Amino acid sequence: MLKNGLTILEVPGHDAESVVVDFFVKTGSRSEAPHENGISHFLEHFLFKGTKKYPSALAISSMVDAIGGEMNANTGKEHTQFYIKAAAKHLPLIFELLTDMIQNPLLDPLELEKEKGVIVEEINMYKDTPMYNIENILEQAMWPKDALGRDIAGTKEIVTKFTSDMFKGYISRHYQAPNMILGISGKYNPKQLKGLINKYWKNYPRKKFHGWHPVKDRQASPRLKLEYKDTEQAHLAMGFKALAYKDKRKYAQTVLSSILSGGMSSRLFMEVREKRGLAYYVSTSGSSYHDTGNFTVRAGVQVDKIEEAIQVIKNELKKISSEPVGEAELNKVKEYLKGRTTLALEDNQNRLAWYLDDVAFYPKVSTPAEAYKAIDAVTPAQVRALAKELFTNKKMTLAVIGPYKSEEKFKKPLHV
Repeated sequence: MLKNGLTILEVPGHDAESVVVDFFVKTGSRSEAPHENGISHFLEHFLFKGTKKYPSALAISSMVDAIGGEMNANTGKEHTQFYIKAAAKHLPLIFELLTDMIQNPLLDPLELEKEKGVIVEEINMYKDTPMYNIENILEQAMWPKDALGRDIAGTKEIVTKFTSDMFKGYISRHYQAPNMILGISGKYNPKQLKGLINKYWKNYPRKKFHGWHPVKDRQASPRLKLEYKDTEQAHLAMGFKALAYKDKRKYAQTVLSSILSGGMSSRLFMEVREKRGLAYYVSTSGSSYHDTGNFTVRAGVQVDKIEEAIQVIKNELKKISSEPVGEAELNKVKEYLKGRTTLALEDNQNRLAWYLDDVAFYPKVSTPAEAYKAIDAVTPAQVRALAKELFTNKKMTLAVIGPYKSEEKFKKPLHV
């Protein structure tokens, strides 16, 4: 860490010929005030529209195209990141460009007005794609009055009112050195990297930054949110309040999720899709945040069989909450997790992502070997206890998108 608070994360990959530089900012949609909902995501776009040295979107993209690089960014509830991946010899160039984007964005009002149209179309695209929009509907119902429940992209009504001054204020509040991580992975010369860091970041001022808005929601009964849409396939998401970053049961939750939907032989895939043909896709995932979490089951199901699909899913959740997982199944899931992780970590960008989340949010940074050991240590009793704690009616929220005009048909499966 530099004296100004900037965290430096190095993940060398001696088997790589490329290098990836990633600026990870620990701010996202839950750090926004209601009137600026979507500004983190909009800024992710806006920083690519011109900097002091590269004064237009074309100047930026042309430079990256000229070296055959990959450039992208993403925004979440609690982070925004920007990265470029290129051949190792181009490290000075991509480091300078990303630095200029963070330190010297133009925030041109004319570009802002043009980009508003792009953002609105992106919002429209997600709303027109129920498979993606269902999670937004779920989170709105899980945290209805909290920043965590707001759509990362914002709304058309809000984003079209953004001004350049709003972005300057947001950057000043959140894009400060102590709130950022500079990650580098792949093939690079450590001495050269140190020189670049000293040149561009050593004297960057240290300033205070604003945090995030804690959740206030206290759920005590099941919730339902239905959005009517004339679709050929219904989409459902069943969410449960789950584990925060500090919770030590992180790997038990990972194993639990994989038992339910890790691969084509997993419980939900077999019961919902293979045995009954109720759904095309069914999956689970666990997301952690500073002070809460979300365990979600998602599925795209036949419109006229959604009640059956909900009941089958609930039966599987009840089963794993009441019956210990057999050793053979548990061992298979553990090997599945370790194997998939090993394959993913062959890519230097994935290796960097592995450590970025831990450094940014978790109490302890774990190597892959340490994670594998922790996965192996998960017991049937731990899985059962966690499932029993999470999968209760009072913690459940059900979101549905489909051609349904009444909530009545969902009330019974919601409470059973």
